[in-house]
Amino acid sequence: MTTHHPLHQPPPSATQPPAPPAPATTETTPPDAATALPTSTAPPTPTPPVPPGRLVVTVCRDAERFGALADAWDDLYRRCAAATPFQSHAWLHSWWLSYGRRGRLRLVLVHREPPEPPEPPASPEPSQPPASPESVRASGAPVTAPAATSGGTSGGTAAAPARELVAVAPLMLGYRPLPTLLPLGLDISDFCDVLLDDRCPQAADALAAGLRRLARTALVELREVRPGAAAERVVERWRGPVRRRADSVCLELPGVPMDDLLRRLSGASARNARRKLRRIDELGITHRAVAEHEVPGAVATMLALHGQQWQGRGVTPEHLRPRFAEHLARATRQLARTGDAALTEYRLGDLVLVSEVTLFSRHLAGGYLYGAHPEARAKVDIATMLLRQDAARATATGRRVLSLLRGDEPYKRHWRPETVVNQRLLLARRHLAPALWLRAGHLAGRAALADLARTRLPILLAWRTRLRGRRAGGPPR
Repeated sequence: MTTHHPLHQPPPSATQPPAPPAPATTETTPPDAATALPTSTAPPTPTPPVPPGRLVVTVCRDAERFGALADAWDDLYRRCAAATPFQSHAWLHSWWLSYGRRGRLRLVLVHREPPEPPEPPASPEPSQPPASPESVRASGAPVTAPAATSGGTSGGTAAAPARELVAVAPLMLGYRPLPTLLPLGLDISDFCDVLLDDRCPQAADALAAGLRRLARTALVELREVRPGAAAERVVERWRGPVRRRADSVCLELPGVPMDDLLRRLSGASARNARRKLRRIDELGITHRAVAEHEVPGAVATMLALHGQQWQGRGVTPEHLRPRFAEHLARATRQLARTGDAALTEYRLGDLVLVSEVTLFSRHLAGGYLYGAHPEARAKVDIATMLLRQDAARATATGRRVLSLLRGDEPYKRHWRPETVVNQRLLLARRHLAPALWLRAGHLAGRAALADLARTRLPILLAWRTRLRGRRAGGPPR
């Protein structure tokens, strides 16, 4: 395992329907239906398509409204097969509380209004006059939507069916220095994506239309998009220039028992791994899942171990900052409550040797971050110990992928994993095409310099060492 890794699941396979009419768009967030979250970690069963209804696109810029979307957001999250915990409301809202900047929030929301009921038969009694625009605005609904769908009651009548959230693009406005719409959760999230309701094929068209309207004065740059993510369905419907660049490299193993993973190794490597596992068992190291109410304290312990583990070896600075600790404790506790995360402590007696946060999506399990006591490396092979437990979890819950996270380190290659490359998707409207080309060229130049450093820098450093040795009168090294 590693200190920072992602998870994913494949998107649903569905044929693309013809594009529906452009949805109505406003800048007001409509009310949301409260939906209970499932608490089981078992993959949910597919849901059938829903009857078509009018789709209303809105843009939320208010942080308080963002928090109020939790129930509807998490209900949508359960209906999107491509989603990972990095797209959950618990993770993204917690990230915004710790990292968000005032005035930068841009959430593109798509709600499906319930189908209109059939007209009642003619009656000799006079009908009620239609609702005035003032009453529609008073209901809190967009002015483009019928007042009857606001979800409220009037005069003792039964409440109308609530709108249903069917798509979300969680974005923020940034400057690079060009105005750019970026995903929430950047830098500390291994995957970024949008959410699309698998039962509503038209949601991708509506989200693309809303995103295009929001991009009138800014580029759209979607980072760390896994091949097959929901965002790809939105990009397919984009009307304007698109550029694709490679992003982070991820490595994955199948979600199978440890014995099957050992069969992937050569004979000598497999024997060495079995010897390490026997050593762990002989020492009497135990593991336990931390209860939800213990998560904040356990996260603090894990981060303290993480700092000790990397002391003097180039720790990621963000992992030691208070805002990261606050976010991780808050998000992990909420995700543990819904079965989307687990914090595991490995103990030798009363001493916590290793602590790890593992995240779960519908089809994948993968560690996000771990911390290890300085004495742990001298006693056991930490990566092998964590891999065995994560493989057992993935197998027990039927998840078919075990992630080794971003990064192409040699110790990961030891297990012969599959390579998956995330994408960086650049989108713009046609009048902003020059800005898109400028940004794409900048990224291409950075990538070329990085490749040059990897291939040439070791040689340059060696020559510098030889020259310094000669100038000092010593032999070249």
